[in-house]
Amino acid sequence: MSIYRRVLLFILCSTPLLIQGCNSWQVNELSAALPAVGPQKTLLELEKITPSQRDRVQYLLNRGILNLYLAELESSRKDLEEAKAIILSLQAVSLSENMAAYTASELLRSYGGSPSDKVLVHVMLALSYLMSGDLIGARVEVLQADSTMQQLDDGETSSGQLASARFISGMIYELGGEFDDALISYRRAYKIMTGRNETIPLALQTSLLTLSQRQGQVIEYQQYSQQFSRVASVQNSDEGEWFVIYYDGLVSNKAEARISVYDPGANAVISVVMPQYYPSTYRPASLILNADSHNSRTQIIEHMEVRVREDLNRKKAGILAAATVRAIAKYQLSRGAGQQDPLIGALVNLAALASEQADVRSWNMLPASIQIARIPVKLNQQLELINKSRTLPAIAQLTPSKYAVLLVSSLTPQLHSYPVNEAISALQ
Repeated sequence: MSIYRRVLLFILCSTPLLIQGCNSWQVNELSAALPAVGPQKTLLELEKITPSQRDRVQYLLNRGILNLYLAELESSRKDLEEAKAIILSLQAVSLSENMAAYTASELLRSYGGSPSDKVLVHVMLALSYLMSGDLIGARVEVLQADSTMQQLDDGETSSGQLASARFISGMIYELGGEFDDALISYRRAYKIMTGRNETIPLALQTSLLTLSQRQGQVIEYQQYSQQFSRVASVQNSDEGEWFVIYYDGLVSNKAEARISVYDPGANAVISVVMPQYYPSTYRPASLILNADSHNSRTQIIEHMEVRVREDLNRKKAGILAAATVRAIAKYQLSRGAGQQDPLIGALVNLAALASEQADVRSWNMLPASIQIARIPVKLNQQLELINKSRTLPAIAQLTPSKYAVLLVSSLTPQLHSYPVNEAISALQ
C-alpha cells in the first residue's frame, strides 16, 4: 500500500474516533455538573446522547444509577442488567478490538468497566431489588457479587475487593435470617478494611459483635469485643433497628494528560496521552440521624475516590506502553508522509492528534463514598434525618421482623426503604 493510501485511510479512520471522544467528554461534563443540577436534569441531558456500542456500558451504568437515585427502580434495573450482560460478554476478549486499541486508539476498545464497576453493578442491582421489596432478587445479586470478587481476587492486590459489597451482602443475608452467611460476609468486609488499614465503622463493629455472639462464636466475639472496646447490645422485644446506606458526593472524572517520551530510534521526543485523576477535592460529609434525642452519624465503609484511582493505577503501566507504541508509529508515519509531501505530512499530524485521545471513560456518577450506620430504635420511635429535614415512621409500622433498610443519597431528597412503605413514599 502506498504512503498516500495509508495516510488517507488513517485520516478517515480518525474521524469517528474524534466523534466518539466527544461523547466521552459530554458524559464527563454532565457528571461534573450533577451535584449542582441534580439527577433529574442530568438524566434528561444524558438521554440526548446516542452512545456508540463501545461506550454503551458506561452510558447504561450512569443512566442506571441516576434512575436509582430518582427511585425509578424498574428503569434502573433494566439499565444495570443490560450493562451487566455486556460486561460479561466482553470478558471473552475481542482480538480485533485489542489490536485496534493497541495500534490506533484506546477508544476502539469497548468499555467493560473497572474491577470496582464489575462488583458494584451487582451491588446497585441488589439494592434496587431490595428497595422494590424483592429480597430474593437482592440475594441473587449479592451471590453474583461474591462470585465476581472471587474471580477478581489475584491473591496479590485488593483489586475488585469491596468492603461495602461484603457489608451489604451481610445485611441482606441478615434480613433473610441467614445469620451464618451474614457473619461470613461481615468477616470478609472486616478483612478487606484491616488489610487496607482503614477505620472499621461502628455499623460493621456492631454487625460482627452481634452475629458472632448470636452464632455462639465465643472466642471470636471476645476478640472483637477486646479490639473494639465494646460489647454486643441485646435487642429487646420492644426494639428494632435501621440499616442505613448513604451515598455521599460524587467520584471524580478522569482527565487527559500529555507526557513526553524520548524515542531513541527516531531521536525525537514524542508526546504521549494518558488518562489521569486530578487530586481529589472531596470532603466526606456524614448523614446525621436522631433517635430518641440521640444523634448518630453514618461512617465510610468504601472510599470510592480511593478505589477509582487504585483501579486506574493498576492499569497505568500497560496503558503507557501501548500509548508509547502508538505515538511512535504515528510520528514515523507523519514524518515519512511529510518527506514526500509537506501538506500530506501536516494532515497526518492533525489526524494523529485527533485519534490519540486518552480513554477518560468511567462510571463517573457513582458516589464518592459509601457510608453505613445501624441505628437501634424503640418500636414506637421515629427516626429523624437531620441533614434532610425528614422524619421516618416508627419501625413497627414497616416490618414485623423489627429490621428496616434506608437508602439515601446526598444528591437528591429521594428516600428508599425496605420494606417498601407508603408512609416513606409520601415524604418524597
